[in-house]
Amino acid sequence: MFKKIIVCLVFMSVILVSAVPALTKDKVTLWVGWPLLMPTFEKVEKDYEELNPDVDVEILAYDIREFERKLAITLPAGTGPDIFITSEYIAPMYIEAGYVAEPPEKIVEFVEDKYQPLVVQINTFDGKIYGVPHIGIARVLYWNKDMFFEEGIGGPPETWDELIDYAQKLAKYDSKGNLVRSGISMRLFGGGSGVTEKFAVHLCQAGGTVLGRTKDGKWRANYNNEAGVDTVKLYVDIVHKYKADSFDIKHDTEAFALELAAMYVRELFPIPQIREANPDLNFGTALMPRYKEWGTVFNTESAFVYKMTENYDLAWDLIEFFNQEKYLKEWFRNSGWVPPRIDIDFTDIFAEEPAYKTALEFPEGYIFATYPPLPCVDEIYTKLGERLEKAFRDSSLVDNPEGIKLVLEGAAEETNEILRENGLYGEGEIEPYWVISK
Repeated sequence: MFKKIIVCLVFMSVILVSAVPALTKDKVTLWVGWPLLMPTFEKVEKDYEELNPDVDVEILAYDIREFERKLAITLPAGTGPDIFITSEYIAPMYIEAGYVAEPPEKIVEFVEDKYQPLVVQINTFDGKIYGVPHIGIARVLYWNKDMFFEEGIGGPPETWDELIDYAQKLAKYDSKGNLVRSGISMRLFGGGSGVTEKFAVHLCQAGGTVLGRTKDGKWRANYNNEAGVDTVKLYVDIVHKYKADSFDIKHDTEAFALELAAMYVRELFPIPQIREANPDLNFGTALMPRYKEWGTVFNTESAFVYKMTENYDLAWDLIEFFNQEKYLKEWFRNSGWVPPRIDIDFTDIFAEEPAYKTALEFPEGYIFATYPPLPCVDEIYTKLGERLEKAFRDSSLVDNPEGIKLVLEGAAEETNEILRENGLYGEGEIEPYWVISK
């Protein structure tokens, strides 16, 4: 009898437990390709969950190439994150494929009201805004002040002639003539589209852009011309003619922080890294030097919502939440992640880190070369970068404009074929794809 009572009690308890609904939370996921953002995003997670105890926030960061691969696999498979932050040259392929949700009207109004017109323009795809810009990235010139002053150079170069002259004066060699400090660290290799992106910085100063807009509203290669020849010549001369840079020396942020490079071109992300690696480094940032034009490359990263999300409203609410001033300023201050907002005063941050100021203050007439909003643009930049890297290694191109023209013509044929395959190739007169600061 006792055993029967026990069995009955256990059975009834199972029924009662199963009858009580499980306490579940709504979950929203966000992926980024920049691990440097995570310290602030961890605060976002904590703060949002405290205010919304029924919500579980999961924010994951990956290295940029891994992040892009994960998007390419999961978005078509229906398993992507609720929110992802990516650039305007990656987003178009997913917008065209129907994987990106359109935002509520209040989000569109927010973007149009709170962001630089340039940022709004390059985040408008076929007349529509899809994401909330999280960063506006202008490439700037880093220069080591102590090295400049040691050589009697009073400030950063303002023209290409000065850039070339200063690079030669600032380069250092060992007793065997090997370069041990570059006058300027150029982006000579690295894979992906990064080589082309940095090439485009100098290309716009020469009057060209990677792609140009044709009169029929389509596109064509816009570097197989005098501007492209001048830009390849700049690289080839610095490496092979003047020997102010080399494939056999450290490059980029590492070289600059270790004082193995006097100048280099980059976004503002490296500033906190440089300060941490070499706190006493005396450096500044400057606008890019002039040639035939005066300007740089500018692009953005924006937060987008996955079309297949089951948490549409929650995703947009989280995006609004982390776009509060306190988080944006923390990203800017600690990560060099520049919020392109016109309604926030950054004076306090500029006072702490003057090198940031170059990112948001541009003179009238300064050119911003931007990524064309095309699904195939990353493929174009990547394949062009592979050809450019080979050209930069080719010493036979020194004082050989005809040889450079052949390299660029071959590259342009490949670029234009990609455009044809995507129904984007245009005929007739061509104009550079850039925006001019007013």
